Amino acid sequence: MKAGAFPFLVLFLSLVHAGISGCASSYVEEKPIAQPAGTAVEPLVKYTGPKTVIAVLPLGLSARAAKAYPHLLDQEVGLGIHNRVVETLYDTNRFRFVEDKPEIIKDVLNRQWLSTAGMVDQASAVEMGKLLGARKVIYGEVYDFAQGGEKIGIGGVQKNFNTRMGVQIRIVDVETLEYVPGSGSGKGSDVGEASDSAINRAVNALIRRLN
Repeated sequence: MKAGAFPFLVLFLSLVHAGISGCASSYVEEKPIAQPAGTAVEPLVKYTGPKTVIAVLPLGLSARAAKAYPHLLDQEVGLGIHNRVVETLYDTNRFRFVEDKPEIIKDVLNRQWLSTAGMVDQASAVEMGKLLGARKVIYGEVYDFAQGGEKIGIGGVQKNFNTRMGVQIRIVDVETLEYVPGSGSGKGSDVGEASDSAINRAVNALIRRLN
C-alpha cells in the first residue's frame, strides 16, 4: 500500500459509516414477524373407507367471545364459519351429507350464534339430526377468539394483524348418543385465516379419533 493511502482509506470508511448511520435515523429495517403457532392450515387426514351420513349444524358462539368482540354476532360470520366447517368435512372424503333444511339452520343460528348461547346441547343436536334423517350429527362451538397487535410498515400502523380462534366440534350418534370431540386453534391476519386454521385442526383431531 502506498504511503498516505492508509489514512485515506480510514477517512473513506468513516464517511461511509457516517452515511449509513444517517440513513438509519430515517429508515428502520422492519424485522420479519415470526409466524405465530397455528397460522399454517394443517393438511387434512386422508381417508378411504366407507362414508358416514351426517348432518352439520352451525357452531355456537361462546358468550365470552361475543361480549369481547360483538362484531362476531353478525349472522354472515356465523354462516361463513358454518360453510367452512361443511367444506372441510367434505374434503376429508369421510362423510356423506343430508340436505340442509334452511329453517333448521336458521333456527340454530338464532339460538346458538346470535343469542351467544354457546354450543348446542347434545339432546337438541340429536333431535335435529333425526329431523334431517342423519345417522350422526356434527355440532360445536367457537369457544375462543381474540384480536390484537400492531406493526409499523410502509403503509403506516396496521392494527389487529393477529387473530386467534379456538373451535371444538363433536360428532354424536343419534341412536347410541356416543360422541367424539375434536378441538383446534389457529392464528392469522383476519377471521378467515384464523378460522381456516382452527377448523382444519379440529376436523383433523376428530378424524384421527374416529380412525
